[in-house]
Amino acid sequence: MIGIVSYGGYIPRLRLNRMSIYQTMGWFAPAVVLVAQGERSFCNWDEDSLTMAVSASQDCLRDLDKSAVHGVYLCSTSLPFADRSNAGMLKTALNLRDDIVTQDLTSSLKSGTTGLIAALSSIGREGRKNILVTASDKRETKAAYFYEMWFGDGAASLLVGDSDVIAEFKGSYSVSHDFVDHFRGDRSKYDYMWEERWVRDAGYSRIVPEAVKGLFGKLSISMDQVDKFVFPCFFKAEHRKIAASLGAGPEKLVDNLHDVCGETGTAHPLVMLVQTLEQAKPGDRILVAGFGQGCDALYFQVTENIVNLPQRVGIGGSLANKKTTDNYAKFLRFRDLIQTEMGIRAEMPTQTAMTVLWRNRKMLLGMVGGKCTECGTPQFPKMDICVNPDCRKTGTQVEYEFADSPATVKSFTGDLLAVSLDPPAIYGMVQFDGGGRFMADFTDCELSDVRVGQPVKLAFRKRYTDTERGFSGYFWKAVPLPIQEEPKSDEIRFDGQVAIVTGAGAGLGRIYALELAKRGAKLVVNDLGGSRDGAGGSQAAADTVVEEIKALGAEAVASYDSVATPEGGAAIVEKAVEAFGRVDIVINNAGILRDRTLAKMEPSEWAAIRSVHLDGAFNVTKPAFMKMREQGYGRIIVTTSAAGLYGNFGQTNYSAAKMGLAGFMNTLKLEGEKYNIKINAVAPVAATRLTEDVLPPDLFEKLKPEYVAPLVLYLCADSCSETGMVFNAEMGCYNRAAVVTGPGAIVGDGVAPPTPEQIQQNWDAINDMTGAAESYNATVALGAMLEAFNPKSESTTPAPKPTVTVKSIFERMPEAFRSDKAAGVDVVFQYRITGSGGGEWHVIIKDAACTVLPGKHEKPTTSIIMSDEDFLALITGKLNAMQAFTSGKLKIEGDLMKSQLIEKLFKF
Repeated sequence: MIGIVSYGGYIPRLRLNRMSIYQTMGWFAPAVVLVAQGERSFCNWDEDSLTMAVSASQDCLRDLDKSAVHGVYLCSTSLPFADRSNAGMLKTALNLRDDIVTQDLTSSLKSGTTGLIAALSSIGREGRKNILVTASDKRETKAAYFYEMWFGDGAASLLVGDSDVIAEFKGSYSVSHDFVDHFRGDRSKYDYMWEERWVRDAGYSRIVPEAVKGLFGKLSISMDQVDKFVFPCFFKAEHRKIAASLGAGPEKLVDNLHDVCGETGTAHPLVMLVQTLEQAKPGDRILVAGFGQGCDALYFQVTENIVNLPQRVGIGGSLANKKTTDNYAKFLRFRDLIQTEMGIRAEMPTQTAMTVLWRNRKMLLGMVGGKCTECGTPQFPKMDICVNPDCRKTGTQVEYEFADSPATVKSFTGDLLAVSLDPPAIYGMVQFDGGGRFMADFTDCELSDVRVGQPVKLAFRKRYTDTERGFSGYFWKAVPLPIQEEPKSDEIRFDGQVAIVTGAGAGLGRIYALELAKRGAKLVVNDLGGSRDGAGGSQAAADTVVEEIKALGAEAVASYDSVATPEGGAAIVEKAVEAFGRVDIVINNAGILRDRTLAKMEPSEWAAIRSVHLDGAFNVTKPAFMKMREQGYGRIIVTTSAAGLYGNFGQTNYSAAKMGLAGFMNTLKLEGEKYNIKINAVAPVAATRLTEDVLPPDLFEKLKPEYVAPLVLYLCADSCSETGMVFNAEMGCYNRAAVVTGPGAIVGDGVAPPTPEQIQQNWDAINDMTGAAESYNATVALGAMLEAFNPKSESTTPAPKPTVTVKSIFERMPEAFRSDKAAGVDVVFQYRITGSGGGEWHVIIKDAACTVLPGKHEKPTTSIIMSDEDFLALITGKLNAMQAFTSGKLKIEGDLMKSQLIEKLFKF
């Protein structure tokens, strides 16, 4: 059996928010907003196609016998050297054997799949058992251009062989056409592009189906025998259309990754294939195609061996390990698209001595040092004398690889005087865990990220570029790894809790999921993966966030179901129960937009918004609520909006759905009280894909979702006692919104209905909001209106004010107890009265008797929390209990319904 033995992937850590390109250059190229969604990957200043190839290949070969690799094929259209074996450099950096075949495959975007076919065809010939195929590209474009938006940087690596195969190669079919949609001359830096519709209509749409159909005919199969269809096409709509024309529905089509990294050139078919293999299960059949001056189509079937392959960082892990920036100027500088003054220190000579490079190639490119055979001490660099002072033997050194050895920071500094494209230049001493140390440059970090004792890994990077001679020098640098910090004693944690977040593939939902995971929660990341109007679907968005969570050391599973159907909602909840056994938190965040004025709105646009926002909350919350009732615990968040609370032009459908959620919450809070299920609503204002072309650019940049997440996480905490409330959140400003009712006026005699004229005459009083108050439920609201017809008589002689203290109230409480009302009652009321005159008491009602004791009870039925002043006002009749509750002066924990017995059992 011949096929894929292992895989690896690498996407650079840096991501550019595409909207930042439009915000900076939209004045010049306004049309680029059409493809400004999501983010694109881009290389750090010290990365290129070779360094990315090394990282992907290291990932692929981890835990494997490198001596069994018999060939290296490097595929790219952006290799650093035109006349030097780049594959040979890759071989040296990986410290592979010298007696192997190395080959650069270039000049076409399908070089990656062509190299894969060539390697598969070579297995078994001349004793070749395993061949490494790595594709990598860092394609350059001019600024403010569609292709700057479409492209991304990345690499993927596949080891093919004839043993321990994880995906069996079933066959391939290729077509070659001199179809030119773009080209780059031998002296040009940038591709010359023909119009986009040419490659779309005459390229992708015709040539990809030609190769796929040729493969189907050759192997006598059809799309029915394909589980996943992998092929690059940066036009999302055309990507889906081509797949559909070949019989592949959305469930088979692998996302083109535009939103999360962009198209990575020669590497992209293999990048998509690696991501597919990361999620594949035995028996899956994968069709992959590579496009460029023709097309290659390959067919694989996953084997049982895939479950035995040690976990790779892969594409999923690389996508999760990211730093997104809006700093377009940094991107331009890193791509050498703007010139900056580097100072006199940058004028130092950078010529490389070829003789020195050859003699020290293993040390410089392979990070190979020495290890003493007498005492076992590693050292870098390799020398004739052992550095161990207790050994000091000579001639005992053997080669020892440090590239994959774990290490820690011994010392470091940030140097603002040293030449750097990303100042300050950070460097310091790195100590390897098994012994050995060296002075290293640090990369992929900020100075504030680095600490003494912090773990690091090594990464192969550019160290300098000799622009005069066109030569790049490479070496290994240290990349600091995140430190897991111990939780603080007062930290809100979600350890052992299971949270469902809908619409979690990007924006607010993604941040909620990540922050919950950081605090110990297990996540169900739900996202249909459609566009912001709800069209289409993709697994990539949810999968990427799941990988980000796993990279944090937390647990997560992906859900691709739609919230818009009862079946989808039930499946989302069932996914949580299957994976983790329970549901503690639901954040209803999924949303779409179809803005239109009422006069132009179609019924379908009204229904689509309602089905996702309002129906979606019902579809997910109902099955989750049933689980929470069984557990006796739950926290639910619904996402309302200022558009619903206050109105917004052109959003009647959206506003109605969002205000409907407030009503949904108001009633569900009552139904969940006795089960300790609390539900609240958040109206966020944040920079997401739903608002990226609605908000002004300068405001959009400030409205980060990270500012909304703290409020949502608090409302999800078990320590939060709030329920049935609406909160606004934006840019670190938080406030509560509420429906209040004014005192109103009695119009007429209550016997005959008033006339419109009487309404008009009393309008100021009807419209007066002085003293307006909230009502906890509809009964309370109606009761307040009825009380207006029966005003309490006021005594003309004020009663003497008794001297009352909190302590005296509890001392007299047995006297106020009404034993005739306590038949069958068995409860414990815990009172926690704050303030200088307060304290803690608990009242036990059992067998028609009342016992009042100071201190805490272990298992109270209901807890009442008030300040001493408010408690005295409540007991003396100056404060209405319902008003105290709705205003937050009276807080009740535990069984809310049992608290209503207090009025029945005591008469003060």
